[in-house]
Amino acid sequence: MSDTRRPKQGSRQPHLTLVPGGQRAGMAELAEFREHLATAGAPAEVLEMLDTASDVDEAMLRLAEAGLLPGPEDSVAGLLEGWQPLLEPACDALNAELCGTEFLGMVRSAAPDDVRLPDLLIELIGQVREYGGAEALAMLRVLAVIGPPEARPAAARAADALVAAGLTDCAWVKGLGSPRIGRCFGYADAFGAQESMAVTFSYGRKSHAVVVLIDHDLGGGIKDCFLSDRPDRIRAKYQQAARGFGLEFCDYQPGEAGAILDRALSMQPCPVEPDQIEDVRDHLDLLRARVELLLAGGEASPIRGGGGGRPAAPRGAAGLRPARGGGVPAVHRVKISLRGARPPIWRRLEVPSGITLLRLHQAIQAAFGWEDDHLWVFETPAGDYGKAGRDLGHRSAAGAKLSGVAALPGDRIRYIYDFGDDWEHDITVEDVLPAEPGVAYPRCTAGRRACPPEDCGGIWGYQDLLEILADPRHAGHAALLEWLGLGAAAELDPAHFDPGEVNESLSGLSRLLRKR
Repeated sequence: MSDTRRPKQGSRQPHLTLVPGGQRAGMAELAEFREHLATAGAPAEVLEMLDTASDVDEAMLRLAEAGLLPGPEDSVAGLLEGWQPLLEPACDALNAELCGTEFLGMVRSAAPDDVRLPDLLIELIGQVREYGGAEALAMLRVLAVIGPPEARPAAARAADALVAAGLTDCAWVKGLGSPRIGRCFGYADAFGAQESMAVTFSYGRKSHAVVVLIDHDLGGGIKDCFLSDRPDRIRAKYQQAARGFGLEFCDYQPGEAGAILDRALSMQPCPVEPDQIEDVRDHLDLLRARVELLLAGGEASPIRGGGGGRPAAPRGAAGLRPARGGGVPAVHRVKISLRGARPPIWRRLEVPSGITLLRLHQAIQAAFGWEDDHLWVFETPAGDYGKAGRDLGHRSAAGAKLSGVAALPGDRIRYIYDFGDDWEHDITVEDVLPAEPGVAYPRCTAGRRACPPEDCGGIWGYQDLLEILADPRHAGHAALLEWLGLGAAAELDPAHFDPGEVNESLSGLSRLLRKR
C-alpha cells in the first residue's frame, strides 16, 4: 500500500513530568526520589531541599524555585514550541490535526499507567490557557477537535477565553475536524487473518486517506495506521491485489466502514514492527476522530462477515482462493536477474505469494549464494522495505508481503544488496499459480551462472576480476587468487549453476503449502 506520509510537525516531546499539580502516579516516594538523586551524585544543597519537603510535588517546586529545575512556565513554554509550525501561513487543517494526533500519541506514551489521559490533558489545558499566546490557542483548538471526548469541552472553553482576551484564530481553524467524506474501500486476505481498509476525506480539493490494517489473528485490533495523500493510488493497488488473488474488493458505506473500524478500535492495538508501533501511536487519535465522522455520516450497514469474530472469507475464483480448510494457496513465480551482468546471471524461484519481504531476502541470499553480510533494501511501488530504521528511511521488510507490493504477473520490484557494491536485482513476477501438492516452497526451478564473490566492487568490479583471473601474467593475478582463497583460477567457474545445490540452500526456508 502507498505510504506517502506528510512531514511530521509538532513532534517535540512534552515536558509533562515538570508541570506541577495533579497526580504523579509512577514517580517514586520522596525517600526513593532522594536516594535516586543521591546515587546520581546530586549536590548536598539539593538533597537538603528534599529533606525538608513533605512530598515529591513540594520537592519539585523547591528545586524549580532554586533554579535547579525548569519552573511550570518554562515547562509549558517548552511544550508549546512543538506547536509553532501551526502558525506558519502554509499550515492547513490536516497538518494541524497531524500535529495534534502526534502530540496525543507522545502524551499517552509518557503518561504513567494509572493516570487517565483525559485527566492529564484537562490539567494541561488549564496551564496552557493561563500561559496564553498564539501557540496555546492553536493547541487548544486542535485538542477541542481530536482530543479525548472528555477533554474537548475544556479545550474549547479555554480557546474561546483566549480569543475573548484578544488573540486571533489561525485560518485553518474554520472547518477543522470536518472534512468531506469520500470513498471507503478495502479487502481481506483469503484466510480472514488481516483486513485492509482505506477511508478517504478531503479539505477542499486536497484529499487524503487513512489507511488501516486490522489483524484478526492478533485480537482484531489496529496493527498499522497511517496517512496517504494518494487515495487513488491506494485504491488501484487494493483492486490489483484483490484481482490477483481472487479476493473480494469491497466498497463500503460510511456507516459500514465506521462500524468495522469502531470495532477494531475497541480492541487492543496490535502493532508488531517498530514502524507500525510509531504509526499507530502517531495516527490513532486522528483515526478515532475520522471514525466519528463516518458513523455520523450514515447508518451502519450489517458488517460483512456477520457480527463478531473474523469477517467471512472473501469470495474467490478459479482455485486460487487460499482459504483455510480446503482452498489452494497461491505461489508467485519470479525471475530474479542481476542487473548489468553480461552474460546474464539469474534465478527463477517459486515462492509463497504471502511470503514476507524479509523471507524473500533470505531466499534470494540462499539462491544466489550471497553471504548476507551487508545492508539491503527492496524498492517497490509501495515504498522501500529493508531493515527498519529512521536513519535508513526503510519500513520493515518483516511487515510487508510480496503479494502486497507485486501482486500480478508483470509487476516488478528491485532488490539491492550491499550499498557499497550495489548489487541490483530486478524481480519480475512471471506468473501466479496454485501450489502443488507435496512441494516445498521456496524452490528454484531454473537459473544461469554463478554468483559473483562478495566485496569485489559490484558488477563492474566482477568483470575486472574475471579478466584478471583469466590472465596469469597480470600483476594482480596472484594477489587476487590469495584474496579469493583459490589455488588456481580454474577453481572459480563463472558459468557454474546447479539447481540442486540452490534448492539445498533453500531447504531451511522451504515449507509444504499443500499435502499430497
